[in-house]
Amino acid sequence: MNREKLAAELLATFVEELEIHVASLNRDLLALEEAVASGKDEDELLHSLFRTTHTVKGSSRAAGAILIEQASHRIEDVLALLREKKLPLSPALFELLFGVTDAIADAGERLRRSEGLDAAPLEKLVTRLAEVTGSLATEGALPPPSASPPVPSAGGPLSGGSGGQGVRIGTEKLDDLVAGIGELSVLQARLSEREEELEALLSLAAVQKDNEGSAPAARVRAARLVRAVERFSSQYKEDRRKIATAVASLDADIKRVRMVPFAEGCHGLDRIVRDLASAASKEVGLVIRGGDVELDRAVLDGLRDPLMHLVRNAVDHAIELPEERTASGKSPRGQIIVSASLRGGDILVSVEDDGRGLDLDAVRAQLRRRKLPEPARDDDLARSIFLAGFSTARLITDVSGRGVGLDVVKKRIEAMRGVVDLSFRPGEGTRFSVVVPLTLTTIRGLLVRAGGQTFVLPVTSVKELLRIAPEALRSMGGTETLALRGEAVPIVALAAAVGRPAEPFFTHAYGVDPSMLTSGKAAVVIVSSEGCDVGLVVDELMDERQIVVKSLGPRLRSATHLSGATVLPSGRLALILSTAEVVARARSHKGTSLRASADTGKTAKKYKVLLVDDSITTRALERSILEAGGYSVVVAFDGAEGWRLLQEQAIDVVVSDVEMPRMDGFALTEAIRNTPRFRDLPVVLVTGRASPADRARGLEVGANAYLVKSDFDQQHLLETLAQLL
Repeated sequence: MNREKLAAELLATFVEELEIHVASLNRDLLALEEAVASGKDEDELLHSLFRTTHTVKGSSRAAGAILIEQASHRIEDVLALLREKKLPLSPALFELLFGVTDAIADAGERLRRSEGLDAAPLEKLVTRLAEVTGSLATEGALPPPSASPPVPSAGGPLSGGSGGQGVRIGTEKLDDLVAGIGELSVLQARLSEREEELEALLSLAAVQKDNEGSAPAARVRAARLVRAVERFSSQYKEDRRKIATAVASLDADIKRVRMVPFAEGCHGLDRIVRDLASAASKEVGLVIRGGDVELDRAVLDGLRDPLMHLVRNAVDHAIELPEERTASGKSPRGQIIVSASLRGGDILVSVEDDGRGLDLDAVRAQLRRRKLPEPARDDDLARSIFLAGFSTARLITDVSGRGVGLDVVKKRIEAMRGVVDLSFRPGEGTRFSVVVPLTLTTIRGLLVRAGGQTFVLPVTSVKELLRIAPEALRSMGGTETLALRGEAVPIVALAAAVGRPAEPFFTHAYGVDPSMLTSGKAAVVIVSSEGCDVGLVVDELMDERQIVVKSLGPRLRSATHLSGATVLPSGRLALILSTAEVVARARSHKGTSLRASADTGKTAKKYKVLLVDDSITTRALERSILEAGGYSVVVAFDGAEGWRLLQEQAIDVVVSDVEMPRMDGFALTEAIRNTPRFRDLPVVLVTGRASPADRARGLEVGANAYLVKSDFDQQHLLETLAQLL
């Protein structure tokens, strides 16, 4: 190996090693600062800092990183004076030592990018360290380095005393291994299909052997064929079992290599808390729990930025100033707890603080300023803070108020097929909960077919599977819904939600016998994201299995409803859906209905609509819409008047407001459903009451559709009536 190549390899190894040493320096400096504040012994921490600095000095000299070597030498001078009690541990000195540590990390990143260190911040800080110790004046500058830095002997360790026990493996190489094991898994599944073909061949040979009408010679040949196929089948099954065992073992080994402790993803959070708290004159401690929980390195890398955002948010927004905390009966020192725990095949990560809790009034004010709808329920209102650009900060700083933060957290977590949610207690604290899979390389998936394409839904997001008849559906705001455990769950064709052609699943019209329906019950998958349930109608429920996740490639990265793909044993490709995006699309979908009118293509009779509303303006508007749509309209000013008109005239459909004097829309609908004569009469409620409880009440009393006036669209009203008549 030539000298230049060796020097390049040494530098690359040093840069990887430096990251570990910087984390160690930060950890010990934080502990030393805490020890000084609490009056604990400092000697062991100073000794640990000296050891780490000495290691960095030696390895930087070997790698030719002379500026880092000089900085390490000056830090040693400072630590020596501290150990001899000749220099006080002041806040200013801590700031300098932390600053030098950050500058060393910055220099390492510059070297990683093959950049020079001429303009690096570390250069000025080396001078400041020398000024602290007085060595610059008494000893002069460090002697220039030799032209060729010494090369360590082959037997010496390259990384902090590891003794050659570990080997660094690049993430890309591990990904290649995982891809290889995925191909083996696909081949293994294909072998299972071949076994079924072999069994069919054996059955065919057995039939031929037992055929009494065959010639004796043919039966003998068939008997020999049966014995040969049986021997081959036995050997084949044994080989397949061995392959399955080997693949499973290799798969487990590779996954184990990729697993790293959660604590690694928390490196640097303690510095963030310390620096932000110091700048804001706050007292904040950080606690890490579940640091030994292991998860895939790719998942941990994906969690680093969200964790940083959540911790910064807690220090800046949640934790109060010491005097505020004392006045409210709290300890002046706030606390942030970052924890990890296993939950089946997922990992639950939480960031919890004991601060002031979420300010819902500030959230409402921000929504009003941005002219966004205000959710009725407090938990839905709280989730508004995940909206893009949302901030309740009163002052824009380098930490808060720039509209970047929690929306980024949500997107990053969803990109890993995870979910994020929050809970809070006013005046007591806030907790952000993140659930992500332990690994991104394999998932348990439900295979479904919709719109001519095979899709995969992660089973962690699937709540239940149903088959529903058209009579179970009710239209609300232009969307079909199903009453499920007291909630109105939107039901949408999966194909339509992901932008593929979707034909109506049912042919249904008021007054048509159910036996005339062109399709029976539809298969529905109830999925959940962030506490919201949606029913996805699919063409076929296929299978549930463990699948290997493959990247979509650059062409499909813009398809936010997809999170990957997998190759099926048949060789066909199945697309893995991002549940959060699909649920969001389904909840806002106002397109193709699941039902088509049985009278499509025919000249419809002129149906009579009973319009019930106590507002003259609303009655006039809706009447003009209905008459323009070809309907005959009879009007009533409240529910009682509407009920009287129902007794006197032949009405085909009722369109009613809810809030009215004498008899409201709920009571009118209930009266209609309790009367045998009107039991099947379609009822559409058009109201300003948009809460989930009101929607559920509408379903409970028997309304066929529930349209909210704030979302009112005349086309939705006409489409709804066309579906019901």
